[in-house]
Amino acid sequence: MRKAFSAFKTVVTRLRAALAIGTLLAATALGGCKNTTEALPDPGRGYYPLAVGNTWTYAVRDSVWSAANQTTPTSTPTATTFQFRETITEMFTDAAGQPAYRLVRARRATATDNWVDDSVFTISSPGSALVLNRGNTRTVELIFPPRAGRSWNLNAFNNNYNDTITAETRQYSAVGQPFTTGGGNTGLPAVAYSNTITTANTGMATESSLLRHVNYQQVYAQGVGPVYRRRDNKASFTYTSSLPPYNQIFPPGAYTSAFTRRETLIDYKVK
Repeated sequence: MRKAFSAFKTVVTRLRAALAIGTLLAATALGGCKNTTEALPDPGRGYYPLAVGNTWTYAVRDSVWSAANQTTPTSTPTATTFQFRETITEMFTDAAGQPAYRLVRARRATATDNWVDDSVFTISSPGSALVLNRGNTRTVELIFPPRAGRSWNLNAFNNNYNDTITAETRQYSAVGQPFTTGGGNTGLPAVAYSNTITTANTGMATESSLLRHVNYQQVYAQGVGPVYRRRDNKASFTYTSSLPPYNQIFPPGAYTSAFTRRETLIDYKVK
């Protein structure tokens, strides 16, 4: 009897020891998990900070070329300069029940003039997209997370003729790269940004040929927002030679119509 009791006591003692060791190991493991955090990938939303009060001021340069003809097969550009200021004035809930921001654009001719409201846009960020509503036309400006070469449908939320199931009309052409605005012959001081993303129109939304050049490019800096926008729309002037072999002539720098816009960030305040 005593031997049986002694054996039982030994088993109980060993079980208690095993339980104590198991508890200690579990506590150690939990402690290790508690002190170890796994960093999540940056979704990239900091490239366009959205908060009431954020404001961006741009120096804008529009250029319009005169129409060429066979008598004068050259086009002359005329430039106009002014400023835009974009301010997030309000946060509200849109028709889909999602948070959205009202962006008011103001314009002035020179830095000494008063700002005059020019237009109102809305910006929302449903899911992994950043959507701009301009004149009741919604366009997908960014897709998160940014990835070089990634393409998407700019007109996924509107009835633009380029809106098809397989349309890919905007693309990241650079991600996480440095970019410098101004400098050169722009008349603006050079400003370097160390971390930017660049988007450009692609597919049916762009063209670069002898007949036409159409493109739109935007650059966003991390923690700043849009720092540069470039729009080009040029239709080349051509004519057919009056002598054999009657070739089509493309005079360099000659356009039937041509317009470009450059918007360069010169001041900003973001939260």
